[in-house]
Amino acid sequence: MTWFLFSICAAFLMASNSAYMKRFFSDVSPWEMSIIPYFYSMPMCAVGLFFIDIPDIGPAFFPALMWVLPLLMIAIVLHYRAIHMSPLSLTLPFLSFTPVFVLFTGDLILDEKISTPGIIGMMLVVAGGYVLNLDSAKSNLFGPIKAIFREPGSAIMLVVAALYGLCSAGGKVLILNSSPMFAAMVIFGLYGLLLTTILVAVGKASLRTILRKPLLGIGTGLIVYAEILFHNLAISMVAAAYMITIKRMSGIFSVFYGWILFKEHGIRYRFAGTVIMTIGAAVIALYG
Repeated sequence: MTWFLFSICAAFLMASNSAYMKRFFSDVSPWEMSIIPYFYSMPMCAVGLFFIDIPDIGPAFFPALMWVLPLLMIAIVLHYRAIHMSPLSLTLPFLSFTPVFVLFTGDLILDEKISTPGIIGMMLVVAGGYVLNLDSAKSNLFGPIKAIFREPGSAIMLVVAALYGLCSAGGKVLILNSSPMFAAMVIFGLYGLLLTTILVAVGKASLRTILRKPLLGIGTGLIVYAEILFHNLAISMVAAAYMITIKRMSGIFSVFYGWILFKEHGIRYRFAGTVIMTIGAAVIALYG
């Protein structure tokens, strides 16, 4: 059950980093927020390459890297934009929609048919999204549905969930054509280098702002690096579907962070909704 513990650690670290960034870096722009964790973890990824075996690189590695990396950049930038503008407990749980989007992309691209358990899982995820916003219902039955799109962070995180679904397919190609640890060090090291260079060059981010809180920056860099390690160690031990299912528990951790650190309201609805969404994601990943 080592993979299970590693997956739980990855989920906890993902939620922890989102809470950490919202707590200590909410005064910077979403662009800079999306750079800082990976800028500070970039040297760790570079050093990490010296401590892992360099695998044989398969022919599909670099073609996959060419489209996965820019897509991942867009997804992570939007991820931090969502948590920058909206409550943590109303954003991170919507990543549970990722398996829903994977079902649809599998049907459209790979001609994989949606099974009955997959449909049940989707209904649970949608129901969880409804319950998550139940404190917005009042006397209006469609209040929670409208609240999803009225809360900009929630709507953006739905887009992020779709992008992460696409990235998961490309990430699998990268791992199959190298190794889990090598693929992680390369893609996140390049992410930190390229996105920092691009956003500073076009004036969307300031290097002075990025370097303004070095100790706190190193803290978030360590959290992200640890998440990368636990994620890839877990996924190398077990089927990706099992690992990703457990990692979706990050939504539950985010609700507790929202309650404890940011005094967010409607927590009982958000916790119940997140649990339902996580169960739905598990049903899709394991049986869909």
